[in-house]
Amino acid sequence: MPHGDPQRALAEHESHHPKGEHHHADVGAAPLVKPASTKRVIAIITGVAVVLAALLVSSFLPRRATSRELEAEVTSQDQLPEVQTAQVAQAATGGDLELPGTIQPLHEGAIYARVGGYVRQWHADIGRVVRAGDVLAEIDAPELDQQVEQAQQQLAQTRAALGLAKADLARWRSLAADSAVSREELDQKTAAYDAAVANSGAAEANVKRLTETQRFTKITAPFNGVITARNVDLGSLITTSGATSASITAGGGNGLGAGSLFRIAQTDTVRMYISVPQADALAMTPGMTADVTVQELPNRTFTGHVVRTSAALDASSRTLLTEVDIVNPGMTLLSGMYAQAHVHLTHRAPALILPATALVVRSSGTQIITLDPPASDQTSTIHFRPVVVGRDYGGTIEVQSGATDGMTVVSNPSADLVDGMKVKLARRSNGGAAATP
Repeated sequence: MPHGDPQRALAEHESHHPKGEHHHADVGAAPLVKPASTKRVIAIITGVAVVLAALLVSSFLPRRATSRELEAEVTSQDQLPEVQTAQVAQAATGGDLELPGTIQPLHEGAIYARVGGYVRQWHADIGRVVRAGDVLAEIDAPELDQQVEQAQQQLAQTRAALGLAKADLARWRSLAADSAVSREELDQKTAAYDAAVANSGAAEANVKRLTETQRFTKITAPFNGVITARNVDLGSLITTSGATSASITAGGGNGLGAGSLFRIAQTDTVRMYISVPQADALAMTPGMTADVTVQELPNRTFTGHVVRTSAALDASSRTLLTEVDIVNPGMTLLSGMYAQAHVHLTHRAPALILPATALVVRSSGTQIITLDPPASDQTSTIHFRPVVVGRDYGGTIEVQSGATDGMTVVSNPSADLVDGMKVKLARRSNGGAAATP
């Protein structure tokens, strides 16, 4: 029976026990309990709810604040710019100085004619190896031949006049001994004889000059070498200045010896000129060995030697012009080839190098970005630092001052970075060390 409705319980009791009938209470029955009122139950439930709400609020708010702080920290780290890093490295002591240059013949010359005329015959074409004195071409010069013959006839006339003057002088001297002629007349005959001697000598010298000039109708090689250009053909007109009327053939159109008959180059030994930077200029001395390589000959290395320097720096480039001579067996190296000279400098001071991408060029000068030691969360603070750069190796740059060995720098600086900014360090896949030149 529910205990919440006492009136209903009383009515049921009377229905089972009519009035007048004596009824005894059951022995051991529980006494009736007065039920709690509705207001009291509501109050209890409300109090419990308030307590639970207070407990929930007191535990949720701190946790929510902590979560927001963590989210803010994570968000702030994600928004930091991420940078790649590298280390300033020190090159090994000494090392090779690699410089480019162009292969040039040890001797090269354009050959002109000394006389005018027509080409009668030529004997050497491009690519032919010749020795000093070999005839390259012959010139037909009929006018010169006539001049030689005329000079010889004039020499004969002067010699005849000299003989006559000598005979006259001898007769006048004998007459003068007998006082048959005056002293003045003897002096005239003596002067005429001296003039005849001089005329004969001049005519003889003229014959020798024309004869020597006539020898130049044969064009000869001045030194051992290879013919690199031929600008003559049969019947070509050779002017008195030595130029040819023939069109310039292949190998003769680079401006060297334009209008010349031939061009010859000595290539059994070749040379190349390199421009040594000022930092290594004092280390260059004659006799140093240089290994010369050419891209088209990947398996060949040619040995050269430094033979001389200009002993002065070029003011525009601050470089020292240095000549390297290379023995060229079989004439493998061709004139005009692009080559690299590797010069070993034993006294070269170690250089500091870093990636070329780490440089920041601004109006205030060239700078690098250094980093403080990284924190546990891989963040760091950056600082701009001015540097003085040296040689450019392409992928790396030499630093002369402003950096120290092992210094960590930003290798991919962007325009958004400012001094004192915090950055996030990216993972380095190769250790971040700068490459050695």
